[in-house]
Amino acid sequence: MLLLKYLLVGAGITMFVVAAGILTYDLYLVLAYRRSRLAPPGDATSVSLPPPIVRWRTSIALGMLAWAPLLISAAIVFVPSGTAGVRVSLTQGTLAGTLYPGVHR
Repeated sequence: MLLLKYLLVGAGITMFVVAAGILTYDLYLVLAYRRSRLAPPGDATSVSLPPPIVRWRTSIALGMLAWAPLLISAAIVFVPSGTAGVRVSLTQGTLAGTLYPGVHR
């Protein structure tokens, strides 16, 4: 269960990194395209290519989707050996029952 928590955290962070990587790569392509448009007409870098498209929707969707595994992993609690946990609610305060050592959902 603890491995599942770490896998979910890793998946969420990886999805955020991939979303940032997509945006970074697309913005790099846009800058390279603008740089090639400023080159003189006879230069080898001035090629007539269509302008690159920045994938905003894909990056935003992936970023929004990355919250799901992070929220699921936040629901898994690990209580170390030799200690006990107390359940606390924002609306009801301290809840009855002790969390004994181990993994809890």
